[in-house]
Amino acid sequence: MEPSRERILGFTRHGTLTIPHSRMLRRSELQILRHSGGKPFHFVCLPGLVPDGPETFARQLKLLRGRGSVALVTYPYDSFDLDAVIAGVREEIDGARRAGLAPVLVGLSVGGGIAIELLRRGLESGKPLPLRALVLVSPLSCTGDLSSMLLRVTQPIISEHGKAGGQPELALERGRQLFKSLVSRSTANAEASRTAMRWLGWLGPLGVLTPQGYAAWSERRLADRIQATIERLPPDGSVQRVMALTRFRGLAGHRGPLTEAPTLILWGTKERQTLNMDGPGTAVLCRPDLASKVLPHLEVHWIYDRDGSEVPHASLLKHARAFNPPLARWLRRCAKAEGVGALRSSMQAIAAAIPAAAMATHGRSLG
Repeated sequence: MEPSRERILGFTRHGTLTIPHSRMLRRSELQILRHSGGKPFHFVCLPGLVPDGPETFARQLKLLRGRGSVALVTYPYDSFDLDAVIAGVREEIDGARRAGLAPVLVGLSVGGGIAIELLRRGLESGKPLPLRALVLVSPLSCTGDLSSMLLRVTQPIISEHGKAGGQPELALERGRQLFKSLVSRSTANAEASRTAMRWLGWLGPLGVLTPQGYAAWSERRLADRIQATIERLPPDGSVQRVMALTRFRGLAGHRGPLTEAPTLILWGTKERQTLNMDGPGTAVLCRPDLASKVLPHLEVHWIYDRDGSEVPHASLLKHARAFNPPLARWLRRCAKAEGVGALRSSMQAIAAAIPAAAMATHGRSLG
């Protein structure tokens, strides 16, 4: 008879994950797409405002699954309640911990701001987040970290939202085209991929079976999915996503460590187009000497491409070959430390049990 297993948010006590066969499309709920993987970690991955989690981390998924299971978060489309998003992510992390997994929180851009807010709320509630590691990629901790270009896009939306009878949707539409152009650049040579598909068209369906054809097809498919995500976002839901940024406190007013977990921060070397690197959060988190005051066990890396060229903000898709190696090396060290720690705990438990067992045996012999 199969032993009973307590289900916790898709987890079971022995650490098995329930994997959905297809991607969920519930527009009003936080969506979490889980992938099984190796041990010892469970990665909870928070994307930026766009695209969704599965697209954002598409080129890190294989790397992460080599070290653990993965949960890719997609924010609700029709609305955005920061409190509900934080509660859902907290539930995912706590559920993983109860299932015997080692939670790792991964936050990209706005997802990094949500991660920081989540850490702050955990400390303030007396329930620190039970993380075994933290990864922040180009973290946006508050609106003060936005570049002047993005402030010109977001400030009209925020201003109109605060007015009686304001029309933030109109301001949003003026900024939507900019977001489209920014996101379209996030995939590697999407236009070149379309050109390659045209050149390979003479092969018909067999063109996709060539290495060049398959790469071009995959790239175009990913770019189309990202564009579809932007088109699917309704005006009201998009405005709520922007307004959620105004609730990010970042590091302001916080004293002491946010977490004792090992932390990796990856910055693109061309962040200034998107972020103000002299902002209240970025100015601290980009400098190891300052960032270590809030994240004591920290590594900070500035990412260049293989040819030495600069890498833009949060460009995990286009520059995966630049971001993945330092991430892989850091995870390898974390996994090794996790294994050593587990072995040490087991040995300590055994050592503690031996005297008690000896006493029990001695008592029985006297009896």
